[in-house]
Amino acid sequence: MRRFWLGAMLVALAAGMLTVAPAQQTRQTQTGKVTFGELVWDFENNTIVITGSPARLQVRGVTEAELCAPRINVDADANLTEIRGATATGSVQVNMLTAPDNNGKRRRINATAQERATYNQANATVTMVGNVVADIVALPETGEEAAHLESQQITVDLRASTLTASPGSFEVTTEVESGGQQ
Repeated sequence: MRRFWLGAMLVALAAGMLTVAPAQQTRQTQTGKVTFGELVWDFENNTIVITGSPARLQVRGVTEAELCAPRINVDADANLTEIRGATATGSVQVNMLTAPDNNGKRRRINATAQERATYNQANATVTMVGNVVADIVALPETGEEAAHLESQQITVDLRASTLTASPGSFEVTTEVESGGQQ
């Protein structure tokens, strides 16, 4: 009986994390998936706590993001149709692919944070705190931009395709043409 309820809960969770958004005569979908060692779902407050080695929250759609940490608290709406936010604590790994900017360029961001990472659906932001180290690559990988960023806090706005950091250091490496041309 316990397996039945766990299976039913997983199916409901997976279905509940599927969000659908209209966009110019087409429908776009975004899928959320969690992988865990243990899941605790508070029906009264619509909160889900996942733990594991690591616990993993993946979102796939217009933007892609993966959040890995020992513990992730997920806040969902009352109907479980939307993830309103998530907070990962402990040593956190965040991998994301931004939406295309005005020039169609996307960026892959791979980062680690020692304290926490918070996802806010309403603002479409991910904020990482505590000795954050991030590598950022423009796609397709042309060598035109490869950045390494170290900061105490980094916030990525997924809608605006912006990154804000403070305080820290930033290093950019670009390819240069060889063969005598400068």
